Amino acid sequence: MRSSSRIPVRTLGKLTAIAGFFLIVGPALLAINGFLDNSAFTVLFIVGFVLIFVSGSNKARSSQAQKQT
Repeated sequence: MRSSSRIPVRTLGKLTAIAGFFLIVGPALLAINGFLDNSAFTVLFIVGFVLIFVSGSNKARSSQAQKQT
């Protein structure tokens, strides 16, 4: 029996991708308007990019596991 408090892997991947998107777009808009310096933008951009990359690899791994079962 499944626990209702457990988050499915697909949902977690989507949430990670959305968080990564907002960590790229949000600081970019702030940097364009002068509210954020370049070093902070660079750090947030890299973190957002890594989150999107991780969500893509989790998605591939979960779809591969579904094909095997």
